[in-house]
Amino acid sequence: MKELWLFTTRFPFGLREAFLENELPVLCEHFDKIVVFPEHRDKVVRDMPANAELRAPSADPYATVPFLRVLRRAVSVAKLMRSLYRDAPSMGVLWRHWPVLRSRMAQLLHRADRIEQELERHADPSHVVLYAYWTHDWVTVLGLVRERLPWLRFFSRAHGFDVFEEQNRDHWIPFRSFQLQHVPRVYCASRTGMEHLQRAHPDHAATFFLSRLGTKDHGMGPVPVEGPLHVVSCSFLIPRKRVLLLVEALALLKTPVRWTHFGGGEQEAEVRAAAATRLAHVQVELRGMTPNSEIMAWYAREPVDVFVHLSRLEGGVAVAVQEAMSFGIPVVAADSGGVREIMREDTGVLLSNDPSPRAVADELEGWRLSAKGTRAFRLGVRSAWRSEFEAQDVYTRFVRMIDEHRRGDA
Repeated sequence: MKELWLFTTRFPFGLREAFLENELPVLCEHFDKIVVFPEHRDKVVRDMPANAELRAPSADPYATVPFLRVLRRAVSVAKLMRSLYRDAPSMGVLWRHWPVLRSRMAQLLHRADRIEQELERHADPSHVVLYAYWTHDWVTVLGLVRERLPWLRFFSRAHGFDVFEEQNRDHWIPFRSFQLQHVPRVYCASRTGMEHLQRAHPDHAATFFLSRLGTKDHGMGPVPVEGPLHVVSCSFLIPRKRVLLLVEALALLKTPVRWTHFGGGEQEAEVRAAAATRLAHVQVELRGMTPNSEIMAWYAREPVDVFVHLSRLEGGVAVAVQEAMSFGIPVVAADSGGVREIMREDTGVLLSNDPSPRAVADELEGWRLSAKGTRAFRLGVRSAWRSEFEAQDVYTRFVRMIDEHRRGDA
């Protein structure tokens, strides 16, 4: 029996990690059983395939091990400490983070004890493989477990904040060297991310592999023929997504516009206030946090002219961009992370990493009268998406890579 244990931040709880909704069904086709270990719980629990099982997270995700158990794992603690001293940008940064890191180490040890117990009770070493969806805390936990159970096989994915130091406080990813000493393979969601890791960690360059995310095929979306220019965006409302920049750009447009945004976050009140003040001539629909299935159903029935993605610090090949393109919707995007890997002349417009509101507005003005507003162009957008980012193909290739690497490890 082939079994996969999948370690997530919240999935299937809540609405985040929505891209796992595309990947998990394909994994379930290739593994007899999948056990999902989320780090945190939430009110909403999404459905999973029949052979996927939820292992409920700890009631207290911040629980720590008692001091005596810390002492019993002194060798592992020393390795974590060496990693911090080795990787920290400076001693000042290390000491600034130290109170949190000290508590975090005790939390990681607690979770390692729990996973070690789960493995000893329920895992057949010859048939189970472990998969951390982020190269972050779960990789540190599994590294700690591997020191006690050397037979353990695991791998991880890497996306954005777990790849690029600049997306983290003080441009630092704590425990990075410890993680890379233990994880034998890291599957990167973009070539940009993979090449960054290879440059940053040349001693581990052979550890990093390209395996992009993909999205499901829901068919071609309707083509707008009349009414205001319909602009859509989808992201968290946080500073690095730069939705306020889109508001500034829309304020410059002379053409009638309808703007729909999916996603919420810390800047929601600020975005709503800016839209109310600056966009009196725009039909604004801020739809907040929305289940991915509802967004896909909306794309299938609503005519959309253009998808705009202005994130400053993207990680992989943005899934929100992929989803829009799968319906044939052209894209205007800032050059960040792996976004350029899907942006071509036949899919839309790639702006600079730091575009001005005027640069964005200039691309949108007269959009529907340009070649990008035609059905033929939209068919090309959809074709480009399908050739490289269709979920069934992408994740089937991913599973083949997993199997090949497992056989190589045997």
